[in-house]
Amino acid sequence: MSVNPSKPDGGDRRHLYLVRHGHVNYFDDTGRPLDLRSVRLSVDGEAQVAAIGNLLQGVTFDKAISSDYPRADQTLEMILSDGSVSGPIDSTPALQEVRAGRLSLMPRKAIEAEVSGAYQWSQNKDASFLGGERWEDFSARALEWFQTLLAEPNWQNAVIVSHDAVNRVLISWLVNGDLSSLPFPEQDSACINIVDIDRSQGSHPITAYLRLLNYTPYNPMKSGERLTVMERIAQSMLQMRI
Repeated sequence: MSVNPSKPDGGDRRHLYLVRHGHVNYFDDTGRPLDLRSVRLSVDGEAQVAAIGNLLQGVTFDKAISSDYPRADQTLEMILSDGSVSGPIDSTPALQEVRAGRLSLMPRKAIEAEVSGAYQWSQNKDASFLGGERWEDFSARALEWFQTLLAEPNWQNAVIVSHDAVNRVLISWLVNGDLSSLPFPEQDSACINIVDIDRSQGSHPITAYLRLLNYTPYNPMKSGERLTVMERIAQSMLQMRI
C-alpha cells in the first residue's frame, strides 16, 4: 500500500486496537464440541481479560465494538469497566468467528492435519473452514463491515473485540490488501494488536502501520507457548477422544 505524505505529523492518524476474546472451553468434559454461539469466558479467560483492562487504563476509546457472541461481548464489557469510552458501544454479527462444520464427525486420523492446518487452506480458491463456512464468504462479511467503519469520520481511537480468524482477516487486509497473510499472525487468547491507520484522501488508499501484534499482557514473553492456536485445538480434540 502506498504512503500518503500529506500528514507527516500523524495528526490525522487513527489508532485501532484489535483484541481477541479471552480463553473459553471449546469442548465439554466428554470431548464433544460446545455451541460456540453461547459459550462465555472461562475462569482463566476472565483473568486474562483483567490483565488487558489493567494495560489499557488511561486509554479512552471513542468507538467500541465487539462480535455479538457472548465471549467477545463479555471481553469488551470487562475492558471498558472503568468507563474508558466516550462514544457508542456496539456489537455486530458481522464479526462472528468463522463457522466450522461438524467437528464431532471428523475422523480421528484427519484431526491433526485438517485442524492444525485449517488456516493454510484459506489460500485455496473456494476452500471452507473445516467443512463449514467458505473463507471467501467469511472474509467478505467481515471486511464489508470493517470498510464501513473505516469510512466513518467521527473516531480516532477504536477498540474491536472479536475472534482469532476475524483478526487475521482484518490484519492481513490492512497490511497487504488481501488475505495472503491470514495463516501467519497468531492470535492467542486475550491478545492485543495495535494498528495505526491513515485515512484515504483523494486517490490515496488506506495506509496501515502495524505497531503491536499478538501481545498478551498476562504472558508477554509467551513462556511455555510452542503450539499455534489451531494446533492447540487439534491437541484438545485428540486428547478428548482417547
